[in-house]
Amino acid sequence: MDPLVVATFAAVILLEIAVPLALGYWIVKKFGLSWRVFGLGALFFIIVQVVHAPLVLVTQTSLYLAVLPFGTTAALAVLAVYLGLMAGLFEEIGRYLVYRYLFRRQGIALTRENGLLFGTGWGGVESMIVALLVLSSMVSYILLTGDGGAIPLPDDPAVQAQVDALRALTPLDILPGLAERMMTITLHIAWSLMVLAAIVYGRKALLALAILWHAAVDAAAVYLAQTQGILVTEGVVFIFAVLALAYIFWEWRRMGVRAAA
Repeated sequence: MDPLVVATFAAVILLEIAVPLALGYWIVKKFGLSWRVFGLGALFFIIVQVVHAPLVLVTQTSLYLAVLPFGTTAALAVLAVYLGLMAGLFEEIGRYLVYRYLFRRQGIALTRENGLLFGTGWGGVESMIVALLVLSSMVSYILLTGDGGAIPLPDDPAVQAQVDALRALTPLDILPGLAERMMTITLHIAWSLMVLAAIVYGRKALLALAILWHAAVDAAAVYLAQTQGILVTEGVVFIFAVLALAYIFWEWRRMGVRAAA
């Protein structure tokens, strides 16, 4: 067991939880908002996934087997597009419905500030859920690679191969996950502002664009992770995140001008 790997696991877990909470705190204090908006973003991310995740699990295997005769790469591409579209449709339409009906019913203004906080809650709770998965991985690493072995293992080559893979972990294998969470939070904020703009400006095309943008990111991540490796995948996600950050600043100014008019 490498103590530096354990420390990296711990740092990643802490930051994946602390960063979205710190960002939410800053937005709440900066603009005098309510944590309720952050909580709605977190709550409805979970609600959407309760419907979305089981449907994907039920359908993706059948779809993959149906297109497998066209070749493994083609089947993977079709599956990646399908998973991306499902994520885009469920999450962006979910955001739209919350803005369109729940915000107005609860008297929450459709402002850029509330859109920013809502997106932080949406992407933030996903980061926190991933942190729990990382915690599980850290516990497995400690138990399976510690001196003497805390868990008795069967004399199985497959199991030994998994343990060897854990022992080969370095901090550089863990850190990309943290970077991905920070980029994903940025993307969720951008999509939240874009869907908000669809309502504020009365332009459904912006909702469609948010769905397609979300689908493109997820499809690219699924496909590239299987074909090009983690570094290429994170590089592409980084490009999407930079575009998202640029859009956030642009939309922030545009909504500010509209509010001042």
